[in-house]
Amino acid sequence: MRIRFILLLLFLLPVPLFAQEEVDDRTFGGWEFFEVTKDFGSSPIYASFYYEHDNIQYRRLDNWYTRSTLGAKVFTWLKAAMLYDFMKEPSRETHHAMFDLIGTLKPGNFTISLRERYRHSWDPSAGTQSDEIRSRLKVQYAIPGSRFSPYVAIEPITWTHWIKTRHYVACNYNITDWFQLEAYYLYYTYRSRPDMHVIGLGANFYL
Repeated sequence: MRIRFILLLLFLLPVPLFAQEEVDDRTFGGWEFFEVTKDFGSSPIYASFYYEHDNIQYRRLDNWYTRSTLGAKVFTWLKAAMLYDFMKEPSRETHHAMFDLIGTLKPGNFTISLRERYRHSWDPSAGTQSDEIRSRLKVQYAIPGSRFSPYVAIEPITWTHWIKTRHYVACNYNITDWFQLEAYYLYYTYRSRPDMHVIGLGANFYL
């Protein structure tokens, strides 16, 4: 039932018409996404697939990426994962290999998580490579007697210097125990370009 429902939703998504050129002004964006996560019974192993499409300055660009994740629950409070991103932009395609460590505490109705991510990126067309450390602190609150779970998060991105930071104000809404809607506002600050404001809307599925 769950798989049929997810496939039906994906089938009903409109076929986008993309603007092929780049956009110089990237101070506002609208991001659409979905993620499907699968636990393997009593095994500590889990896997997920994520898709995101990015609209920039109200234009629907050929700008999207996919993420495949394979992870393990090392302890009740610690997860480790390997991830691969394929990113498509109007003028290039890039690849990202990542490794995550995620620690989580759950005091009362709060969920507090700290994620440390190493990311190695390469662009075959330009022949360039780069590295980043992405550290994210997330605090979420499950409102008692409600389906809403608001959260805030901050994610500085560094290597030998500060590169950029993501600041999130967001909320999840549980439709069922396996289907969740998510909306967020993201304020993106950069070292070398103007800041960006993003509205994100998407869905999370758990199999």
